[in-house]
Amino acid sequence: MSVSPFAAISSSDWDLEAGSLDEQTVEEVLGLPYSELEMRCRKAVEEFVVGTYDSQVGAVHHYYSAPEHRMDEFDSGNFLIALNFLTMFDRYGDPEMLNRAESCYRWAYQNCTETHPMFSWQGGVRDGFSPNELYVKYTADAFLTVLALHARQPREEYSLHIKQYHSFLKRARQAGFMFTYDKATYSWKNHGFSWNGFGGPVLAYLQAATSLQDAEYHAEAVKWGEHGLTCQSDNGAFYLLDGEFWNSDLTALELRSLVHLFETTSDARFLTSARRYADWLIDQQREDGAWPIGIDRDGEVCAPNVGPGDMPNIAMSLIRLHMSDPEPKLLESAIKAVRYAISQQLVPGSPYWEDPAARWGFWSWDPAYDYTLSGDQVVHHVRGIMMLADYLGRRL
Repeated sequence: MSVSPFAAISSSDWDLEAGSLDEQTVEEVLGLPYSELEMRCRKAVEEFVVGTYDSQVGAVHHYYSAPEHRMDEFDSGNFLIALNFLTMFDRYGDPEMLNRAESCYRWAYQNCTETHPMFSWQGGVRDGFSPNELYVKYTADAFLTVLALHARQPREEYSLHIKQYHSFLKRARQAGFMFTYDKATYSWKNHGFSWNGFGGPVLAYLQAATSLQDAEYHAEAVKWGEHGLTCQSDNGAFYLLDGEFWNSDLTALELRSLVHLFETTSDARFLTSARRYADWLIDQQREDGAWPIGIDRDGEVCAPNVGPGDMPNIAMSLIRLHMSDPEPKLLESAIKAVRYAISQQLVPGSPYWEDPAARWGFWSWDPAYDYTLSGDQVVHHVRGIMMLADYLGRRL
């Protein structure tokens, strides 16, 4: 039985592991046998991500620089990277993976979340680039992670954290759906490298409504979704970075949230919006299956590099839409994106394979900007690759 359908930790959350496995179909479509894909994904977490985990600190380093043999700092990425360990816990039942996930989450809560008793913006999560700023985007990551943890290992402290994250998101909604709070000026803003993604809050609230059986959280999800509908452009795209740019990192959760809202409300507006967005995305998809990281409102590619982890994350959303709308091009697009994702793993024969700390990770950029590999890339790759493999190979 799925426990986190909206957090989507593993294939079991979408009931994709039912039925016997058709290995031949998976290999024909994705180019590798199911067992090979599973081995690669497992090694990506058990060797690469675990290698970035510091048991003394109880957290993961955000990325590893292969040329410098250097681990980056610890930051709020621990909220997202913790999902790697939950995916492994779900698939293989290793309790140490659950322990690591809890530890990463706890470190990020203690070090990256505003909890001062004086402040009414408790629950906001900051990022290392600008410590004075609290972000809806990262708060939603924390919200989803604690809900996924609470579903697997309920703890009283998690109940408090859930209320804090909700409180911050409520403040953002009441401010007029603002996405960045600046503690230095005590003001909300939506511009200045502001990540205006509504999908994270929708998914977090839908998960909270399901896990906690609280209809108020579902009502909050609908409010964020209604806001999302107002952000869609005539061409179907969402320009959510400063309101000027489409960004691949602000895509998967938005598309997925629209599909889930349709599933939970039967409101056709959300499905129509998801279809329009998917049509636009498919038109922008490159032949190799990737999307550039940035496109402006004029349709020009303004950031031509690829953030590889966004590709399998978008593929997951296309799979979910395909469940409600079995349009062949949706699945074809997801397959192209995942085949691209598979190509971005550091496997035998890849540059820097001789470095044991880099093996089985996924590159942060394509073309390789700095030859870094990150656990937050692995999160999306492992889930996306295995969810598509299960969807293709186990469909009844």
